[in-house]
Amino acid sequence: MRKYIIALVMAVMWCSCAYPANTKPPAVVIEYAYQEARDFHEGLAAVKQNDRWGYIDYLGRIAIPFIFRGPDAGDFSDGFAFVEDHYIDTNGNPAFVHIDEDTDERIERFFNNGLPFSNGLAAVQTAGRWGYIDLMGNYVISPMFERAGSFVDGLAPAMKNGHWGYINPRGIFVIEPVFTKALEFHEGYAAVNLRGRWGFINKEGKYIIRPAYYEAGNFSDGLAPVRSRTNYRGWGYIRPNGKFAIPRRYNIAGDFGDGLAPAAADARWGYVNVRGEWDIPAQFDDARPFSEGLAAVKREKKWGYIRP
Repeated sequence: MRKYIIALVMAVMWCSCAYPANTKPPAVVIEYAYQEARDFHEGLAAVKQNDRWGYIDYLGRIAIPFIFRGPDAGDFSDGFAFVEDHYIDTNGNPAFVHIDEDTDERIERFFNNGLPFSNGLAAVQTAGRWGYIDLMGNYVISPMFERAGSFVDGLAPAMKNGHWGYINPRGIFVIEPVFTKALEFHEGYAAVNLRGRWGFINKEGKYIIRPAYYEAGNFSDGLAPVRSRTNYRGWGYIRPNGKFAIPRRYNIAGDFGDGLAPAAADARWGYVNVRGEWDIPAQFDDARPFSEGLAAVKREKKWGYIRP
């Protein structure tokens, strides 16, 4: 009986550490009013209302009117964001516009798709191929890739001949394209998929964690979300040594941002800290990572923003 009581007390203590009571509700700073909502970057966030995209500031004020159509709107980076088929500046005006010296014709740059700028370069798609432009809108890497990601710390994932590798700012593969899928580098490591399983490599292309996971996210705050089993609550968080820092206890788990990560237990989303404690209890229909102190969350088919 004594052993049973000790075991029961230890189990309660463990559960209390992993799931501490938190009754303080998060502060809703921008009311639930949007069909879609993206993260804040450079003080602005893309939101969708009446099937049009626009941008708001930290106070929820309209910074760029709801005039853009299309399935999505990009994050601002280096003063530009991609919407519809072109980049705009923080005033909502088309970027990379110049006047032809001979004809005085206004010439704009259009693309099939585009990613946020990173390390001064942005991946753009033209005629089905991806390349990279600089902050003047000029190609520095010609469109030659089937898919492409953003540069982080001098490397970007890119696909050629059906496989992903990593290129340098000259467009040369420094990590050969051998992966089925590949994410950007974060904190010196990148998640890569090989034959259906995810692992992590370093910037030399060497595995620090062999492919073993069904799904994986990015390292942030020293932790990365991974799904290591297909059944109920298969997500947890690992360290760069591959050991679980937060055990598998979530149905889905996102990347950390500002010290918190969105995670879902059962059908509701909340936010956990790096110790695996519910800093904001599960209560949302959907949730995005914190960025610049705010996070987009969904309730009753509408998105708004909270702070911790």
